Amino acid sequence: MIKKLMIIAWIAIVGVGIGCDGPKGDVGPAGPQGPKGETGAAGANGEDGIMAKEIVTGAVQSTKGGYTLGKANLSSEDSVMISKSVVVVFIKSQGLWWAQPGKVEFGEGKFTNFNFVTLLRGSNFYVDIRPVSWSETDQATAPERQFEAIKAVIIPSESLRTNANVDWTSYKETMAALGLKE
Repeated sequence: MIKKLMIIAWIAIVGVGIGCDGPKGDVGPAGPQGPKGETGAAGANGEDGIMAKEIVTGAVQSTKGGYTLGKANLSSEDSVMISKSVVVVFIKSQGLWWAQPGKVEFGEGKFTNFNFVTLLRGSNFYVDIRPVSWSETDQATAPERQFEAIKAVIIPSESLRTNANVDWTSYKETMAALGLKE
């Protein structure tokens, strides 16, 4: 009987000892930086080494104050990539690229604030740019605008994490970080 009690007591002590978590010490200093890895290969046209893609228009006129652009008949690989990506949108007006969502000026005190939504439906991907407010306060509906260009940049979320120092609302920084050209 005493042997059985000793075994049970020993198991209980071991269990309590394993289950206890004492105070943790401070984190040690960071180790030295390793050697720089090789630069990745550039992607196909419209892509960079981190697989960002872009959808670009030339000069276009708005429809109901906004605009919809996209790609149809995507490959299954592109659909999967887009589903795990972040989209940043820029509108060009007056020779400047304006990050969205936000204000875009069209000269002579005229502006529109835009928002956008994305939709991936089957093998089709859309970016719908919607007017939110505009300078013509006497109008119930958004005025039509002329865009010099629109660029939607599709960035894999993993690339965002590895490029956390990039200001993705800056057109120049975004294009430089992705190696994309105007």
